[in-house]
Amino acid sequence: MPLFDRYIAVDWSAANTPKRGKDSIWIGELGPEGRVPSQNPPTRHAAMAEIAARLLAARGRGERTMLGFDFVFGYPRGAATAISAATGLSDTFPLVVEAGRGEPQPPWLQLWSALASTVVDSADNSSNRFQLAEAINHRLADGPHFWGHPHQHSYATLHPKRPTAAYANIPERRAAERYVRSAQPVWKLTGVGSVGSQAMLGIARLAALRTDPRFAADIAVWPFETSFADDLSRPIIITEIYPSLFPVSAADGLPRDRAQVEVTTTRFAELDRAGLLQSFLSPPTELTADQRAILIAEEGWIAGAGHQSLLAQLRSAA
Repeated sequence: MPLFDRYIAVDWSAANTPKRGKDSIWIGELGPEGRVPSQNPPTRHAAMAEIAARLLAARGRGERTMLGFDFVFGYPRGAATAISAATGLSDTFPLVVEAGRGEPQPPWLQLWSALASTVVDSADNSSNRFQLAEAINHRLADGPHFWGHPHQHSYATLHPKRPTAAYANIPERRAAERYVRSAQPVWKLTGVGSVGSQAMLGIARLAALRTDPRFAADIAVWPFETSFADDLSRPIIITEIYPSLFPVSAADGLPRDRAQVEVTTTRFAELDRAGLLQSFLSPPTELTADQRAILIAEEGWIAGAGHQSLLAQLRSAA
């Protein structure tokens, strides 16, 4: 029996103005009724409203949904605590939402709370991501880690190129990037393949979705709250995806971003029907218990990283 009824994949964007078409947000969806028309909302605000509406509709039908976003959910080990400390006393970026008090939060949730508290991401797509990255760089004990910004701007601690004297204490890359070599480090904010800006703005948006009272206890964030594939019982599982794991043909003439989210949902559905999706959402078997614990506590993972052989198995069975 499949784990999910519905699969939604989101190609995210950190564009600073409303945008459609290439390098913008695309939402692909596949359900029991087949392919749902893909949407290309012009802003992150509109995209999250659309996604919330789809989740509510799916829940009303009693469906289980796998929702994937193509940005990093966690930072390399040690970064969550350092960034939380760097943002917690900021006067420049006052708290927008409560950062969570009471029982101690795991590092990944500290990071999500810190970004939700300090990211400003307006309905017109304007954001403070570069200013916030500069402020964090200024407060990191071992120097700047974030890098990359528009050429027409200048920042004291946010440099246009990768800092040469960095990443001694907080690594540049997560463990997942050793399995998916083409994935870029989360510290890179601009340029080809960059995911840093998308992650910063996306995590803040997902933190708000996760605490949205309309969804109560329906949402679990993979792999942090699911212990990878050990507990997928919540009706909405949010996953970090990397659509480039699934090759896309240019022959159909679709915008590449749209094609990628559509192919991603198709492959997840195929894996699920073949009984392979749970393995696809599991950590590689060679990871130690201590390594797995770090991934669950703070780094996160890319769905399918280390399990690309399952895709070959899927193709051979077709």
